[in-house]
Parts: sequence; structure tokens; C-alpha cells
Amino acid sequence: MIASISLNGQVYSTAQKKLAATIRSLREAKGVSQERFAQLANVERARYGRIERGELNISLNVLFALAAGLGVKPSEILGEIELTDCQPDSVGLEPEETRA
Repeated sequence: MIASISLNGQVYSTAQKKLAATIRSLREAKGVSQERFAQLANVERARYGRIERGELNISLNVLFALAAGLGVKPSEILGEIELTDCQPDSVGLEPEETRA
């Protein structure tokens, strides 16, 4: 079963939280505000805030835009995420249905 975190009744995967923490850490290391970085990555400010809090799954296009804004490869953002962090329980599958 996927590791997940529940905040305010919403369940977020460990993958989302790890991705968010990595993005925030890289942004802060560059000394850029959320607002400025959202502009650089061409992502709406409110949406970027939700990404950085781990509240949104992002598309590959957004991943690449964020990586470009941070000056890193997308793989650097994904580096700490394990397969077990992103199993499909959020689609309503029972644990036995997710086993291969």
C-alpha cells in the first residue's frame, strides 16, 4: 500500500510530498521567492503554491518547466522518489488490486 499523508481531509502521496520538498529546497537554495519563481517557470502563482505544498500532481510539461526554472534536470527533482511512494491507491483501487 502507498504511503500517504492526510491533511485537512485530503490525502497526498508520499511522492507528492517528496517532490514538493525537493522543489522548495531547490528554489530556496537559489534565493528566489515563490512568486518570482512561478513567473520564471511560467506557472500561475496559486498553482505553484499548491505544487510546493504537495497538493497537486504535476504533468511532465510542468515538471520540465520547473526544472528549467531551477536550472536542473527533471531527474534531479525526481531523485528521492521511490516507486513505492507513488502507487495508485488514489484511483480507488484496493491494496490487493495494486499488487502485480
